[in-house]
Amino acid sequence: MRRGQALVELAVCVPVVMLLALGAAAVVQISDARAGLAAATEAAAAAAARAPDAAGAKAASAERFAAIVAAYPLRSPGLEVTFSSFDRAAQISATGRGYVDVGWAVLIPVSTPVLLEVHAVTRLESWRTHDGAP
Repeated sequence: MRRGQALVELAVCVPVVMLLALGAAAVVQISDARAGLAAATEAAAAAAARAPDAAGAKAASAERFAAIVAAYPLRSPGLEVTFSSFDRAAQISATGRGYVDVGWAVLIPVSTPVLLEVHAVTRLESWRTHDGAP
């Protein structure tokens, strides 16, 4: 064996190991943010389904979404809640969007920031809504 072989092997392997470590950390950050966005979107749809009226549904869903999404590494989170009518058995659709910045991992060929989007659909709780009949 020649002197310095281990040093040369280390010099060759360290960049590969560093790239794998940065990639794994970026994937974990994106997965964590996506899980948080999904939880916040589903909670917002559930809060809207329990509201007594359409205006209350929008306000309750926005408040619940903001409270949950604040704990996750998301930039510019947004929520869009839609429903055709606020009658019994109607569906509420919620779409949550946010960006994850993985710019700290400059060696990884991922465009930054990464856009995440999650959809959740739920039915209005029939005992909370009224169809206008006496």
